[in-house]
Amino acid sequence: MIGDGRPFNPRRLAALMGLFGFWSLLIAARAVQFQVFQHEELSDLALKIYEKPGWIMAQRGIIYDSGGAELATNVTVSDAVADPSEIKKIHSTAEKLAPVLGMDVQALSDSITAAASRKRLVLGARLLPDAALRIKELGLRGIYLVDESLRVYPNGNLGSHILGSMNRAGTPVAGVEYRYDGVLKGEKGRVIRKVDAFGRSWGQKVTDLPRAGSSLFLSVNRHIQHLTQRELAAGVKKFRAKGGVAIVMESGSGRILALASFPDFDCNAYGKHKENEWRNRAVQDMFEPGSTFKVVVASVTLDAKLIRLDETIDCQMGKMKVGNHTFHDHEPYGSLTLVEILENSSNIGAAKLGWRLGDKGLYEALRKFGFGAATGIDLPAEAPGKVRHYDKWSMLSIPSISFGQEVGVTSIQMITAINAIANGGYLVRPSVVDRIVNENGETVHLTKPKRVRIIRPETASTIMRAFEGVVVSGTGKNAMLEGYRAAGKTGTAQKAGKGGYSKGKYMASFIGFAPLPRPQVTILVQIDEPRGAIYGGEVAAPIFRKIAQETLLRLQVPPDRSLLALENSSESRFTASDRPGQSLE
Repeated sequence: MIGDGRPFNPRRLAALMGLFGFWSLLIAARAVQFQVFQHEELSDLALKIYEKPGWIMAQRGIIYDSGGAELATNVTVSDAVADPSEIKKIHSTAEKLAPVLGMDVQALSDSITAAASRKRLVLGARLLPDAALRIKELGLRGIYLVDESLRVYPNGNLGSHILGSMNRAGTPVAGVEYRYDGVLKGEKGRVIRKVDAFGRSWGQKVTDLPRAGSSLFLSVNRHIQHLTQRELAAGVKKFRAKGGVAIVMESGSGRILALASFPDFDCNAYGKHKENEWRNRAVQDMFEPGSTFKVVVASVTLDAKLIRLDETIDCQMGKMKVGNHTFHDHEPYGSLTLVEILENSSNIGAAKLGWRLGDKGLYEALRKFGFGAATGIDLPAEAPGKVRHYDKWSMLSIPSISFGQEVGVTSIQMITAINAIANGGYLVRPSVVDRIVNENGETVHLTKPKRVRIIRPETASTIMRAFEGVVVSGTGKNAMLEGYRAAGKTGTAQKAGKGGYSKGKYMASFIGFAPLPRPQVTILVQIDEPRGAIYGGEVAAPIFRKIAQETLLRLQVPPDRSLLALENSSESRFTASDRPGQSLE
């Protein structure tokens, strides 16, 4: 007997020892399984629990003008972030931090207290460098600085409709920022952040470095862009207009040197502007072109040899009846040559040229000049315009279309079409990006001019001489330059509205090029709903003159000294030979 009087049982002791031995063996086997056979699997599981993947945003590519000046760049800004669980002396922290953030001490203290259960509380966003430095020097427990890259536009509203902008979330919203986002944004890097059981960070490891985005070099010249915006804005304000568009194009290549749409916006404060200020009128808005469209009809008729230069057309003393409708000229013209039709902007003369082309011929002429299809300019949301198939035309369509009604065009389509007269007969594709350069400084894309011949060189030369007559003695006298020969066409189109044309609402325009005989720039100016004056020769031509004069000087184009005598006699009053396009009674 042992202890409690029960007899010793060796079998019971052996069973107990066997049980302990088995349990020990099971634990040892399990340890071997964890340490040897499942080591890698369990290590990966531990990493998943205590290591959190994250991203490092890539530096966005810079946007430069044609001369290498920065139009869009990046700066590093900091957010002041608090981890309330780490802050022991909340009021004391608020007293030190509030003056730097420009906040009330008690309000800051209350905010931190109310967020006690949160791990992250943003106290100040996008701080200036000096404020961030002061916070760093305070060394406050639980207060951190988080750096981020901020898109900045050094020139505010300069080229706003070309550049576009970035919203607070870092998403592009317009312009080349949107169109070329894929090459500008680069590739994100990857980082592994180590955290403890409470979610607090205690180190990180970069596994993949970010790759900076490529940069854009635009065809835009910031000096020409500035003067174009300046003169357009002045013109819109002078005539109390609804808005306006001005474009400067390099005649031979189609490169855009400047593109302005008014009203515009500050690229740094995109969200503070109204929707109509964001819209790029130059590529998105359609309108009836009016008298400037006569150039297309005249060019194709001459190119098809359907009229001789010495031939005259009876303009019926300014009145022509078609069915129950009567078309009018602003002056009672008799017989006019093709050149005189353009110089005097005769609606009836243009209509009779259109009849010579016929339905199919006129339709094909419009398509040949690029109307009814997008130009392909590298800006987003381009409208294709509107040209109905000739099967849907009425008996009034040919005369109406011949002087710019019943069709919808965009400003970029219009300047591209007229530019074919300036460059010897080529339709070019307009562009705003010259080249793309990667983070290593290597050119990965170079924009090459794309052009298609649409009329013979001699036709373009003849129309150019007629255009010069418009400036020297016709409707565009206010477009005459000092020291350079210029050519162009005025337009005053009555705007279409519901059920017809809107009374008192016009689009005044001038499209021209200079210097002759070898134009370097083609310039379009449009003023939407001017007041006090409505004619293109009075409203838009003077703006063209100012933009063209300074552009040629900026491009260092030598003046033509032989024009001095002509300049002394160029101050002539506007003559009302450029009248509204309204032709249907």
